[in-house]
Amino acid sequence: MSVFTKIRFYTVRLILLSLFLSFYLIMIADNADRIEEYFDPLKPFKPTITRIEKGLYVGGYPNGSDLKQLKEKRGIRRVICLLDPNFLVIRELVANERKNCKELNIEFVLVASHDFKRYRDMLPVIREILTEEKKTTYIHAYFMNHRLERLSTALSYGERQNLEMLDK
Repeated sequence: MSVFTKIRFYTVRLILLSLFLSFYLIMIADNADRIEEYFDPLKPFKPTITRIEKGLYVGGYPNGSDLKQLKEKRGIRRVICLLDPNFLVIRELVANERKNCKELNIEFVLVASHDFKRYRDMLPVIREILTEEKKTTYIHAYFMNHRLERLSTALSYGERQNLEMLDK
């Protein structure tokens, strides 16, 4: 085989492999809400559930079984979701979570993160939701992103938190 033939041979293989992997990833993303109940490949990377104060927890996206455990073990009665439903896959996750919450008789509140430029803009909205009616609440994004970390810090320190700190 000449060098040109070898390059062409491996290039075709690489293109075919890339097409297959792209199709595979698109299928997984399109069916993420169905797959996640049985196999969650990102589970090891999701943050653990953290108690901020009595009746307030933060963490990663809860699937149906996670919600059931949150309700049974921690008494969660309200979920505040900070996901951005402008993306197709996340829209499916939000719809699936809303359905799971309804089945478990848990109040579901969507505070879409795309509506706020900074975490400190979300803080008054979340505090208002928390003070409307005292319920054990779970706040989550998909992962523990910087907004959720800062929001949980601000909620745990209450009014003492310096909300004028710049967002990074």
